[in-house]
Amino acid sequence: MPEKLSAKAKTALLELNERAASAQPLMLEWDIQTELERSELVSAAPHGGCLITKKGQTYVRQMNS
Repeated sequence: MPEKLSAKAKTALLELNERAASAQPLMLEWDIQTELERSELVSAAPHGGCLITKKGQTYVRQMNS
């Protein structure tokens, strides 16, 4: 599991995980997006916003177990 995430980053990751099925990108604050991208938990969407990666989905599953 990657390093500890901030509370805001965890909240954003959970919301992105809920959107994963519909592939709806989420606009994030720059610092949160940077934190999640550094851990490879999200990737930039082609037209703006972020999408959760497979690694991000795994992280959420581990958080919830």
